[in-house]
This record gives sequence, C-alpha cells and structure tokens, in this order.
Amino acid sequence: MHIPDGFLDIILSIVMFALAALFWIPSFYKANKNISERNIPLMAVLTAGVFAAQMLNFPIIGGTSGHLIGATLIAVFLGPYPAVVSMTIILLIQGLVFGDGGLTAFGANSFNMAIIAVFTGFIVYAAVRKYVQGEKGIITGVFIGSWISVLTAALACGLEIGVSSIFPYGVEVTLPAMLFWHVIIAFGEAIISSTVVGVVLRTNPGLLPAAQGMNIIVESAGMK
Repeated sequence: MHIPDGFLDIILSIVMFALAALFWIPSFYKANKNISERNIPLMAVLTAGVFAAQMLNFPIIGGTSGHLIGATLIAVFLGPYPAVVSMTIILLIQGLVFGDGGLTAFGANSFNMAIIAVFTGFIVYAAVRKYVQGEKGIITGVFIGSWISVLTAALACGLEIGVSSIFPYGVEVTLPAMLFWHVIIAFGEAIISSTVVGVVLRTNPGLLPAAQGMNIIVESAGMK
C-alpha cells in the first residue's frame, strides 16, 4: 500500500500533505498531552512490531504494494491520536531508510495508513464495543475494525493513484486491483490483531484500556 515516488502528480501530492497535516497537528498535540509515561514503552513495542510487519509486502499494480497495516491494533491499545503518531513515525522511517514509499507520496501514505486506517478502525471498534459487552465485544470489535481499516486505506490508495494525472491507469484498474488483494490481506490482519488482543486479555488485561470499559477508551483517545 506504500505509494512510491512518481505515481502522484505534484498537485495531488501537495493536497495529500495538506490533508495529512490537518490530522498530524492535533494528533501530535493530543498524544503528547494524554499519553502516560507507563504507556511509552508499550507505544515503542507496538511501533516496532508494526514496523516489522509492514516490511513484509508484495507488489500490486506495477509498483505499489500490499501488506498488513496494524493501525487498529495500535489504536486499541493506545487510542487513535498516539496511533497516528506511531504510524507516521513508521512510515517516515520506512521512506527515509528503506525507500518503502516515496517521500513525495509521504502525505498520501500517511493519510491512508496513519489517519484513515487508524480512525476508521478505532471508530468501528468503539461502535462494536458499545453494543457487544465483555471480552467478546473487544475481540469482535478488533476483528471488524481491523478488516474495515485495511479496506478503507486500500480504497483511498487506489483512488489517489487512479486520479493522478501521471499514472497510466485510471480508477477502473487501480481500485479493483487494490481492493481485491486487500480483502484477503484484511482478513489476515483481522485474525492476527484479534488474536494478539485475545492473548493480552488472558495474560495481562491491564495493558488494554478497552478491558476496563468504554469511558476509559474515550478518555485514552482524548476524545472528550
């Protein structure tokens, strides 16, 4: 899902940077304000784990890639705003050090994976938790949220590439290509994320604010 350099025209790249910045600024502020010192090591571990998972990818539509995202998993443990920070750091390191995702497309990649995936996944997760109580609600919310987060990020990626004036294929090619593979990838991510959360619930539920109720979820997200 990482868009390389040369796929997006300059106008679209600038627009995507601007859209991402609208979320970066409040997310970094809220994360700095609300993240506790106790959660900083957890944030580092989650960031490193998702970073490693994202490095395992395969090519789609002539240059971009398909892979796990991990945005919902981080958001469930830390809240959406710290998750935006973690995902942005992951994408920045990947682009600067490993060339995974173009620097001119950093705004688009961040918007797709660090913003759309984080917030759609977390909102779906929180909605499920509201109506399905207990451990079942947590695991079900993580599963559905993870699945939808991957698809929405893939949808955004396919649209951006397809509408770019310099990419040789339109949305009639890019959207089906992205969505076809990511429907499969999304199930894999949903299974992995819900399994991780299930293990944590059984071994160390204190790491997961969701296990303590919806009020803590909202507070940890900084959404009051």
